[in-house]
Amino acid sequence: MHLDKHGYVSIVELIVFLPCLILGIAVCLRHGFKRTSGWIFVLILSVIRIAGAICQLLTYGSPTEGLIKATLILDSIGIAPLLLALLGVLSRLVDWINASMQNPKINSKLFRILQLVIGVSLILGILGVTSPKSQAVDGTFIPPTISKIGIILNIVVYIAITIIFILSLPHGSALPHSERPLRIHIPIALLAIAIRLLYAALCIFVHDSTFSLFNGSIVANVLMAIVEEFFVVIITLVLGFKLGRISVDGQGEIVDLNQKSSDNGGQLPLSA
Repeated sequence: MHLDKHGYVSIVELIVFLPCLILGIAVCLRHGFKRTSGWIFVLILSVIRIAGAICQLLTYGSPTEGLIKATLILDSIGIAPLLLALLGVLSRLVDWINASMQNPKINSKLFRILQLVIGVSLILGILGVTSPKSQAVDGTFIPPTISKIGIILNIVVYIAITIIFILSLPHGSALPHSERPLRIHIPIALLAIAIRLLYAALCIFVHDSTFSLFNGSIVANVLMAIVEEFFVVIITLVLGFKLGRISVDGQGEIVDLNQKSSDNGGQLPLSA
Protein backbone atom coordinates (compact mmCIF):
# COMPACT_ATOMS: atom_id res chain seq x y z
CA MET A 1 0.00 0.00 0.00
CA HIS A 2 1.58 3.24 -1.20
CA LEU A 3 0.71 6.30 0.91
CA ASP A 4 0.63 9.86 -0.37
CA LYS A 5 0.80 13.07 1.70
CA HIS A 6 -2.81 12.68 2.82
CA GLY A 7 -2.03 9.22 4.11
CA TYR A 8 0.89 10.44 6.20
CA VAL A 9 -1.27 13.24 7.59
CA SER A 10 -3.87 10.64 8.56
CA ILE A 11 -1.23 8.68 10.48
CA VAL A 12 -0.22 11.84 12.34
CA GLU A 13 -3.89 12.52 13.15
CA LEU A 14 -4.20 9.04 14.65
CA ILE A 15 -1.08 9.59 16.76
CA VAL A 16 -2.40 12.95 17.96
CA PHE A 17 -6.11 12.35 18.43
CA LEU A 18 -6.04 8.86 19.98
CA PRO A 19 -4.52 10.24 23.22
CA CYS A 20 -6.94 13.19 22.98
CA LEU A 21 -9.80 10.70 22.84
CA ILE A 22 -8.67 9.08 26.08
CA LEU A 23 -8.12 12.45 27.76
CA GLY A 24 -11.48 13.65 26.42
CA ILE A 25 -13.24 10.73 28.09
CA ALA A 26 -11.47 11.58 31.35
CA VAL A 27 -12.52 15.24 31.13
CA CYS A 28 -16.13 14.30 30.34
CA LEU A 29 -16.17 11.94 33.32
CA ARG A 30 -14.93 14.85 35.41
CA HIS A 31 -17.39 17.50 34.21
CA GLY A 32 -20.23 15.47 32.72
CA PHE A 33 -21.34 14.52 29.23
CA LYS A 34 -23.98 17.25 28.89
CA ARG A 35 -23.97 19.20 25.63
CA THR A 36 -24.13 22.50 27.51
CA SER A 37 -20.80 21.86 29.21
CA GLY A 38 -18.91 21.78 25.89
CA TRP A 39 -16.42 19.09 26.85
CA ILE A 40 -18.36 16.40 25.00
CA PHE A 41 -17.66 18.14 21.69
CA VAL A 42 -13.90 17.85 22.17
CA LEU A 43 -14.47 14.13 22.56
CA ILE A 44 -16.70 14.06 19.47
CA LEU A 45 -14.13 15.93 17.35
CA SER A 46 -11.44 13.45 18.41
CA VAL A 47 -13.69 10.55 17.37
CA ILE A 48 -14.43 12.23 14.02
CA ARG A 49 -10.75 12.82 13.27
CA ILE A 50 -9.81 9.25 14.22
CA ALA A 51 -12.62 7.80 12.11
CA GLY A 52 -11.71 10.08 9.19
CA ALA A 53 -8.04 9.08 9.37
CA ILE A 54 -8.92 5.38 9.44
CA CYS A 55 -11.26 5.77 6.46
CA GLN A 56 -8.58 7.65 4.55
CA LEU A 57 -6.04 4.90 5.15
CA LEU A 58 -8.54 2.20 4.20
CA THR A 59 -9.17 3.86 0.84
CA TYR A 60 -5.60 3.00 -0.23
CA GLY A 61 -6.42 -0.69 -0.06
CA SER A 62 -10.13 -0.58 -0.96
CA PRO A 63 -11.19 2.68 -2.64
CA THR A 64 -14.94 1.95 -2.62
CA GLU A 65 -17.45 4.74 -3.24
CA GLY A 66 -18.94 4.41 0.25
CA LEU A 67 -15.55 4.58 1.92
CA ILE A 68 -14.48 7.59 -0.11
CA LYS A 69 -17.75 9.39 0.63
CA ALA A 70 -17.39 8.66 4.35
CA THR A 71 -13.87 10.09 4.25
CA LEU A 72 -15.09 13.27 2.53
CA ILE A 73 -17.89 13.76 5.04
CA LEU A 74 -15.67 13.23 8.07
CA ASP A 75 -12.98 15.52 6.66
CA SER A 76 -15.54 18.28 6.13
CA ILE A 77 -16.63 18.23 9.79
CA GLY A 78 -14.47 20.27 12.11
CA ILE A 79 -15.71 23.80 12.69
CA ALA A 80 -19.01 22.78 14.29
CA PRO A 81 -17.47 20.77 17.19
CA LEU A 82 -14.92 23.55 17.77
CA LEU A 83 -17.62 26.22 17.97
CA LEU A 84 -19.81 24.05 20.20
CA ALA A 85 -16.91 23.33 22.56
CA LEU A 86 -16.07 27.05 22.76
CA LEU A 87 -19.73 27.90 23.28
CA GLY A 88 -19.86 25.51 26.22
CA VAL A 89 -16.79 27.08 27.82
CA LEU A 90 -18.24 30.56 27.24
CA SER A 91 -21.56 29.54 28.80
CA ARG A 92 -19.67 28.54 31.95
CA LEU A 93 -18.12 32.01 32.13
CA VAL A 94 -21.52 33.65 31.55
CA ASP A 95 -23.12 31.46 34.25
CA TRP A 96 -20.66 32.81 36.80
CA ILE A 97 -21.35 36.39 35.71
CA ASN A 98 -25.13 35.94 35.69
CA ALA A 99 -25.03 34.37 39.15
CA SER A 100 -23.46 37.58 40.50
CA MET A 101 -26.14 39.87 39.01
CA GLN A 102 -29.78 40.39 39.96
CA ASN A 103 -30.68 41.16 36.34
CA PRO A 104 -28.40 39.13 34.04
CA LYS A 105 -27.53 40.96 30.84
CA ILE A 106 -26.73 37.83 28.82
CA ASN A 107 -29.71 35.52 28.35
CA SER A 108 -28.76 31.85 28.51
CA LYS A 109 -31.37 31.11 25.81
CA LEU A 110 -29.02 32.75 23.33
CA PHE A 111 -26.65 29.80 23.71
CA ARG A 112 -29.40 27.36 22.73
CA ILE A 113 -30.15 29.43 19.63
CA LEU A 114 -26.46 29.44 18.66
CA GLN A 115 -26.27 25.67 19.20
CA LEU A 116 -29.22 25.28 16.84
CA VAL A 117 -27.58 27.47 14.19
CA ILE A 118 -24.37 25.45 14.43
CA GLY A 119 -26.39 22.26 14.01
CA VAL A 120 -28.03 23.65 10.88
CA SER A 121 -24.66 24.70 9.46
CA LEU A 122 -23.30 21.21 10.10
CA ILE A 123 -26.20 19.59 8.25
CA LEU A 124 -25.81 22.00 5.34
CA GLY A 125 -22.09 21.26 5.17
CA ILE A 126 -22.68 17.51 5.00
CA LEU A 127 -25.40 17.92 2.39
CA GLY A 128 -23.06 20.14 0.38
CA VAL A 129 -20.33 17.51 0.35
CA THR A 130 -22.69 14.69 -0.64
CA SER A 131 -24.73 16.70 -3.17
CA PRO A 132 -24.48 15.49 -6.80
CA LYS A 133 -24.17 19.16 -7.81
CA SER A 134 -20.85 19.36 -5.95
CA GLN A 135 -19.15 16.98 -8.37
CA ALA A 136 -17.66 18.39 -11.58
CA VAL A 137 -17.17 16.30 -14.73
CA ASP A 138 -13.52 15.68 -13.86
CA GLY A 139 -14.48 14.53 -10.36
CA THR A 140 -13.31 17.64 -8.51
CA PHE A 141 -15.40 19.22 -5.76
CA ILE A 142 -17.42 22.35 -6.56
CA PRO A 143 -18.89 24.01 -3.43
CA PRO A 144 -22.68 24.27 -3.86
CA THR A 145 -24.84 27.08 -2.47
CA ILE A 146 -25.80 25.16 0.67
CA SER A 147 -22.11 24.82 1.59
CA LYS A 148 -21.74 28.59 1.29
CA ILE A 149 -24.78 29.14 3.50
CA GLY A 150 -23.31 26.75 6.08
CA ILE A 151 -20.04 28.70 6.23
CA ILE A 152 -21.91 32.00 6.53
CA LEU A 153 -23.90 30.62 9.47
CA ASN A 154 -20.65 29.54 11.15
CA ILE A 155 -19.23 33.03 10.67
CA VAL A 156 -22.38 34.54 12.21
CA VAL A 157 -22.05 32.23 15.23
CA TYR A 158 -18.36 33.10 15.57
CA ILE A 159 -19.17 36.82 15.57
CA ALA A 160 -21.92 36.27 18.16
CA ILE A 161 -19.55 34.33 20.44
CA THR A 162 -16.96 37.08 20.13
CA ILE A 163 -19.51 39.77 21.01
CA ILE A 164 -20.73 37.81 24.04
CA PHE A 165 -17.17 37.43 25.28
CA ILE A 166 -16.48 41.16 24.81
CA LEU A 167 -19.66 42.00 26.74
CA SER A 168 -18.48 39.74 29.57
CA LEU A 169 -15.11 41.47 29.97
CA PRO A 170 -16.30 44.31 32.28
CA HIS A 171 -17.70 41.69 34.67
CA GLY A 172 -14.54 39.65 35.08
CA SER A 173 -14.46 40.34 38.83
CA ALA A 174 -17.47 38.02 39.20
CA LEU A 175 -15.25 35.05 38.40
CA PRO A 176 -13.66 33.16 41.29
CA HIS A 177 -9.89 32.99 41.14
CA SER A 178 -10.04 29.32 40.14
CA GLU A 179 -12.17 30.25 37.10
CA ARG A 180 -9.87 32.98 35.76
CA PRO A 181 -8.31 30.62 33.15
CA LEU A 182 -11.60 30.99 31.24
CA ARG A 183 -10.69 34.58 30.35
CA ILE A 184 -7.38 33.41 28.92
CA HIS A 185 -8.64 30.32 27.13
CA ILE A 186 -11.54 31.90 25.23
CA PRO A 187 -9.62 34.61 23.28
CA ILE A 188 -6.85 32.13 22.41
CA ALA A 189 -9.41 29.61 21.16
CA LEU A 190 -11.20 32.38 19.25
CA LEU A 191 -7.98 33.23 17.41
CA ALA A 192 -7.28 29.61 16.47
CA ILE A 193 -10.87 29.03 15.34
CA ALA A 194 -10.72 32.25 13.29
CA ILE A 195 -7.85 30.77 11.26
CA ARG A 196 -9.73 27.49 10.89
CA LEU A 197 -12.86 29.35 9.80
CA LEU A 198 -10.87 31.48 7.35
CA TYR A 199 -9.46 28.33 5.73
CA ALA A 200 -12.94 26.85 5.34
CA ALA A 201 -14.29 30.11 3.89
CA LEU A 202 -11.43 30.29 1.38
CA CYS A 203 -12.07 26.69 0.34
CA ILE A 204 -15.74 27.42 -0.26
CA PHE A 205 -15.65 30.91 -1.76
CA VAL A 206 -12.22 31.01 -3.44
CA HIS A 207 -11.71 27.32 -4.20
CA ASP A 208 -8.45 27.21 -6.13
CA SER A 209 -5.43 24.93 -6.22
CA THR A 210 -4.40 26.08 -2.74
CA PHE A 211 -7.74 26.27 -0.96
CA SER A 212 -9.95 23.33 -1.73
CA LEU A 213 -11.65 20.95 0.69
CA PHE A 214 -10.41 17.76 -0.98
CA ASN A 215 -7.76 18.54 -3.58
CA GLY A 216 -6.10 21.72 -2.33
CA SER A 217 -2.67 22.31 -0.84
CA ILE A 218 -1.88 19.83 1.90
CA VAL A 219 0.39 22.42 3.52
CA ALA A 220 -2.44 24.95 3.74
CA ASN A 221 -4.74 22.27 5.14
CA VAL A 222 -2.27 21.28 7.83
CA LEU A 223 -1.23 24.80 8.86
CA MET A 224 -4.68 26.42 8.75
CA ALA A 225 -7.00 23.57 9.73
CA ILE A 226 -5.47 20.48 11.31
CA VAL A 227 -3.02 22.34 13.55
CA GLU A 228 -5.75 24.71 14.74
CA GLU A 229 -8.11 21.87 15.56
CA PHE A 230 -5.43 20.03 17.48
CA PHE A 231 -4.44 23.22 19.33
CA VAL A 232 -8.01 24.02 20.42
CA VAL A 233 -8.58 20.42 21.51
CA ILE A 234 -5.39 20.40 23.60
CA ILE A 235 -5.97 23.75 25.36
CA THR A 236 -9.60 22.81 26.02
CA LEU A 237 -8.56 19.48 27.54
CA VAL A 238 -6.00 21.28 29.72
CA LEU A 239 -8.72 23.70 30.81
CA GLY A 240 -10.99 20.78 31.61
CA PHE A 241 -8.45 19.28 34.00
CA LYS A 242 -7.65 22.69 35.49
CA LEU A 243 -11.21 23.78 36.30
CA GLY A 244 -13.30 22.29 39.06
CA ARG A 245 -16.67 20.62 38.62
CA ILE A 246 -19.72 22.87 38.82
CA SER A 247 -23.44 22.64 38.21
CA VAL A 248 -26.23 25.19 37.82
CA ASP A 249 -29.34 24.51 39.92
CA GLY A 250 -32.95 25.35 39.07
CA GLN A 251 -32.62 28.86 40.49
CA GLY A 252 -29.61 29.67 38.32
CA GLU A 253 -27.22 29.34 41.26
CA ILE A 254 -23.82 27.78 40.58
CA VAL A 255 -23.03 24.78 42.76
CA ASP A 256 -19.39 23.84 43.30
CA LEU A 257 -19.51 20.05 43.27
CA ASN A 258 -15.98 19.78 44.65
CA GLN A 259 -16.94 21.90 47.64
CA LYS A 260 -20.13 19.92 48.21
CA SER A 261 -18.11 16.72 48.01
CA SER A 262 -15.85 17.99 50.82
CA ASP A 263 -18.85 19.06 52.91
CA ASN A 264 -20.45 15.63 52.53
CA GLY A 265 -17.45 13.70 53.74
CA GLY A 266 -16.07 13.00 50.30
CA GLN A 267 -19.34 11.78 48.77
CA LEU A 268 -20.81 13.58 45.79
CA PRO A 269 -24.49 14.58 45.96
CA LEU A 270 -26.93 12.39 44.09
CA SER A 271 -27.45 15.11 41.48
CA ALA A 272 -23.81 14.77 40.41
